[in-house]
Amino acid sequence: MIWPKKRSREEEYRALLIQYEEILSKLRRENKELKKRLEDAERRVQSALKLFFPELYAKKKPSDLDQALRLLVDGLDSMRRELQRLRESRIVSPEATGETLQEERPDAQRIKARLRKLSEKEVEALKLALMGFCTVNSLSREMKIEWREADALLSRLHDKGFLDVLRVKPSREPRGFPVFFPSPHGEAAAEVLFEKPWSLVHAEVLKEKGAYLDNLRLIKEAEVRLRHSGYRVVTELEDPSECTFRYSEGNHRADLVVYAFDKTGREVRVFLECESMSNPISQVEKMLRAHMEAFGKIYVVVSSGLAKRMMLQRACLWAWREKRELVFEVRVEEVGCLTRLSSMPKYIIVRPPPRTP
Repeated sequence: MIWPKKRSREEEYRALLIQYEEILSKLRRENKELKKRLEDAERRVQSALKLFFPELYAKKKPSDLDQALRLLVDGLDSMRRELQRLRESRIVSPEATGETLQEERPDAQRIKARLRKLSEKEVEALKLALMGFCTVNSLSREMKIEWREADALLSRLHDKGFLDVLRVKPSREPRGFPVFFPSPHGEAAAEVLFEKPWSLVHAEVLKEKGAYLDNLRLIKEAEVRLRHSGYRVVTELEDPSECTFRYSEGNHRADLVVYAFDKTGREVRVFLECESMSNPISQVEKMLRAHMEAFGKIYVVVSSGLAKRMMLQRACLWAWREKRELVFEVRVEEVGCLTRLSSMPKYIIVRPPPRTP
């Protein structure tokens, strides 16, 4: 009777040891992942301090994440107070701080009244166009309707003032295709239809479809794929100054800089952006303006095919708002297909000169 009890206890202890080993292994994995995330966060905060508050960073030299965050808060608070002072002295206008005067916004009640005049299919097409299904082909597939009907729906929404349109020319299609994007009334309609600003709609759609990747993950995946293709790559997490270039409005920091060779064999720097579609439109417009002025083109990595259309839609919106004639090259690829820079699909956005009254 004694031996069976002893064996039973040994088996029980052995089972407990196995459970404790599994728990310990899980805790070690979680600790390793947490440590990695904290190191990434500290590196990003340190990079932001070096770029935006170099004098404060050089003076304080934070040694850990807690000190770096406190220093960043101090810098932002100082910037807020300075902006408030300039506002009060009327040196800075509302437009300069990204604010829009109330009278410039289309009236919500009028927008609701105009939306009620649309047919059910027109409302559905408008919602989908605002969600990134902004070409005739993509709308036709999403609504499961004929190409001609999709073209007619988008054209009517353009004629009724909800959408504007520009022609985009891929490298292998000289005729190109129209990309529709919201007019000021279309942006106001987005707030009525989605109860949120249009700039937030794209990211929500990608999340719902399981196609969303945040900027940090896009940067890391793009870095790995480009290095596998033989490029030397520096990310803004590693060296923000290396990823920074100048243009007329100041400095712009790209997400990555890729060292490649041109046709003559000379090494050149190519600045690459990773766009998650969660950035505000004002930030995207600033990014596009910087690349247009400095290089006449932009290289962008996104999460999916739908995100590619969203990026083209945002680029067309920016080009239209520039209110001048321009030709701009956009090279945009989804991160899962990223290999060589020269293989990134090329799109030429043609913005005709504004019509004179």
